[in-house]
Amino acid sequence: MLKKLLRQNLSVPQLSGYAFTALAGMALIFVAFGFSMDIRPLFSSNTDGLFKSEYMIVTKKVSAISAINSKNTIFADSEVQEIEAQQFVKSLNCFTPCRYSVFAYIEMSGHSFSTEMFFESVPNNIMDGAGDNWKWNENEKFIPVIIPRDYLALYNFGFAGSRGLPQISESIVKSIKFKVVLKGQEKNELFTGSIVGFSDYLNTILVPQEFMDWANKNFGASETPRKSKLIVEVKNPADPEIAEFFATKNYDVRENKGEQGKLSYFLKIIITVISVIGLLVLLPAMGLMFLSINLLIYKNRKTLGNLILLGYSRRELARPYSILVLILNTSVGLIAFVSFIVVRGIYLSRLEVLNIENTPVNIWTIIFVILFIFGVSFINISWIRRKIGRIFPPVMG
Repeated sequence: MLKKLLRQNLSVPQLSGYAFTALAGMALIFVAFGFSMDIRPLFSSNTDGLFKSEYMIVTKKVSAISAINSKNTIFADSEVQEIEAQQFVKSLNCFTPCRYSVFAYIEMSGHSFSTEMFFESVPNNIMDGAGDNWKWNENEKFIPVIIPRDYLALYNFGFAGSRGLPQISESIVKSIKFKVVLKGQEKNELFTGSIVGFSDYLNTILVPQEFMDWANKNFGASETPRKSKLIVEVKNPADPEIAEFFATKNYDVRENKGEQGKLSYFLKIIITVISVIGLLVLLPAMGLMFLSINLLIYKNRKTLGNLILLGYSRRELARPYSILVLILNTSVGLIAFVSFIVVRGIYLSRLEVLNIENTPVNIWTIIFVILFIFGVSFINISWIRRKIGRIFPPVMG
């Protein structure tokens, strides 16, 4: 009876206007947040979040003389010390090459593939972003591997197409196990390998440093490791002295930035614009809700005042309106979330070329949706309680 009494003069057109406008605003905000979560794998630690932008890969340029004597591409200790002594250098490390033979083979779709390959490693302090799978245990005989993403593209759009083989995604590649045989010092040993990440930046096959040290000790030749590639961490990548120094030394320098950084920046702008538009749509909707509440309470002010005289608390009087707003916001939020799922399916189908698959909605997106709906409802309910709290019972006389 109290609910029916308090909901007199309820304006259905006003509430409908709020619902449709809030739906548009929430849907845009959910799409922006969900899209940002879905594209995170493009910039996660298993791509090139592996290396910070302060890292540079330094090598010597390959010339015609290098074909005669490969030592021309090796850094002497004095050259390494000279680079390390530069003011812009924060730290310097070297790639560790394998000094043993590596053979890998796999069977897939009735076909057998085998190849001779190579491994390299970098110090663990550089690989902090490689994820939890970047571990090696001697007792498990398992080798985690990170490969260039270009290798997968070569298979999908080159080898697979010419041989009539199926194309494979990154997630499928990560689930495939292959056999690895190490040979050296007149012995060999069998391991199981698996690709745990991809890199757009490093054109090499990486394994954990612990594994490389163990394998070089047990299978490698006794020769001193060659320093052909250096990892230089600089204090400020924008320092003009960096380019000037390496140019005078005729060294090749590869920096961990470029198209991916530009794409990341561009996508962040898009997400921000969509979010701002969503808020600009949602704020007038909330203003319309506040106006509706004001009008509703104003029209029922005498009824509310009399109910206060009868002993009803202001919290009890606010409860029917609060429940109405909560149900309305929850319904609008759920419809907006369903709209996001539909839009998500459309844009994920377009992002398959970037190896982003239609996986279940990220748990953080679901949490964000729930918190957002209840956040909007909390603002509305607080407004209702504030307005009803200002109502005084009529003076009797």
